[in-house]
Amino acid sequence: DKRESAKAWLRARLTEGEQPREEWRARWAAAWEELLDTPVDALVDVESTKRLADELAESQIAIELLRPISERLLHAAIEELRQDDEPLDQRMPAEVRERMREAIARPGLIHPDWVHAMLRGDAVEAVLNDTLYRVLKDFSTVIPRMMTKASVMGRFSVIGGAGALAERVIREVEKLLEPEIRAFLGEQTGRVLETMADYASERIDDPEQLEFRAGFVDFVLSRSPAFLVGSVDEDAIDDLESIVDATTRQLAESPEARRAVRSGIDRALETCSGKTLGEVLEFDDSAAEPPIDALAAATWPAYQRLIGSPHATRWLDAIVDELLDHIDHGTDRGE
Repeated sequence: DKRESAKAWLRARLTEGEQPREEWRARWAAAWEELLDTPVDALVDVESTKRLADELAESQIAIELLRPISERLLHAAIEELRQDDEPLDQRMPAEVRERMREAIARPGLIHPDWVHAMLRGDAVEAVLNDTLYRVLKDFSTVIPRMMTKASVMGRFSVIGGAGALAERVIREVEKLLEPEIRAFLGEQTGRVLETMADYASERIDDPEQLEFRAGFVDFVLSRSPAFLVGSVDEDAIDDLESIVDATTRQLAESPEARRAVRSGIDRALETCSGKTLGEVLEFDDSAAEPPIDALAAATWPAYQRLIGSPHATRWLDAIVDELLDHIDHGTDRGE
């Protein structure tokens, strides 16, 4: 049967042997050149793109499809990082490390509000309160001990119970000072933190502060990925996944987010209007081309599988039938 023969020939012509493989590679190269020379306006329809964004948000398709992928990738990525003990700075050039230090130490990089935010809150006050209490309590014993040693009891502590009496006096003084210290800190800790924040903000770009930030980069780069993810356990991963999922859903269902997406599409396409894709990407004749051979080779198995799938086979067979019907009808009419 000529129809079945034609269908089999077409499927083989598209997927078998070196010729279709080489043509697949040629299509990649031609498509790349064609895309770079095509105006962006001809590649993207604004209203259709907006409708696509709306429908993806409404149907939750993107969320439902991406969730299992992101979950598997996140677990796999964390597990891979846990096995990596090589310090980060061992895999990057010295020039890159120095540029990172310069970037983090650049004056004006950190807004003073970040400093105030970090030194605000009950948790920070509790830490400072406890620290100051320990310091003041330790210091509060110095004065009574000095006074006791300078007194008659201190000078004659070797005689009888003078030494024991001096210790009792010191302990009593400490008992009296302890509530006073706590009361003082309860009123002053917040003010101390605010003073610290003001002081740090005013000197946020002093040489010492810039060097501190650069030192932080040095610390991070001196550690391995295994160290950096060491505290990320399964519970933390589950929490992160739930946070990402809930946030994505909220953004997808938010009218404000949808308006922002539509506005972003308008701005992006307005910027690209009248330009080819190559001009937008700033590619020129001297720019490096993508790895066409590697892309073609990597995608060839997927192409073969797609063309050989039942759906694609039925589609190709239908095209052959339409073509032969057209030829037969044309012959009958003498065309």
